[in-house]
Order: sequence, then C-alpha cells, then structure tokens
Amino acid sequence: MSSVAGQSVAIGNLGKVGGNKVYAQMNQDKMQMFVERYLELSNELKYRKGESGAYIQLGEIHTQKGDYDSSTKHFYRAMKISEETGDGDVKEQAQVNFGMANASLKWNSHITNIL
Repeated sequence: MSSVAGQSVAIGNLGKVGGNKVYAQMNQDKMQMFVERYLELSNELKYRKGESGAYIQLGEIHTQKGDYDSSTKHFYRAMKISEETGDGDVKEQAQVNFGMANASLKWNSHITNIL
C-alpha cells in the first residue's frame, strides 16, 4: 500500500466493480469514499483521465442522491479536464450529464416556486 500508483489501480478497479448501478445504490457512501480517494490519487499522479472519470462518477453518485447542485459541479470539472486533455468522449458524456443534472436542479426550484 506504499505505492500510490498501486493504490490508484486498486481503488480504480473497485470503482469499476462498484459502477454497477444496483451495487452502487446499495453502497453509495462507500462508493463515494472510494471514488474520492481515486480522485486524490489521480491528482497526485497527475493522471488527468483518472481525474475526469472520477468527477463523472462523483457526479453520477450525487445525481442518484438527488444532490443536483453537487453533481453539476462534478460534471463541469470533468468537462473542463476533458477539454484540456482533448478527450472528446468524456467531454461529451460530461456535457450530457451536466445538462441533465442542471435541468433537474432548475426543475426542482421551478416546482418549489410554483407550490
């Protein structure tokens, strides 16, 4: 466990296994903890693709929890990193997820104002 790269690979693999939606819903808090640690390790290793992937996963976790404000922030960070790295696929996924989370955030506010 003294190898940052080794930790990153191990935790990243846990995130992939935990990416199964049924599993993730049952263990959202643990999943979030693993993804946040993976983000830290990716940042330490300067692994930008890992960072963008972690932000997408965190955005999805927060979306499942109904925390659209946090999820939009995570998707936005993933978009920015993918723009910097030229990763079109991740950028597209982050943009779509950002749009959906942002719409949900505004929808909830709109309904609250109506009621």
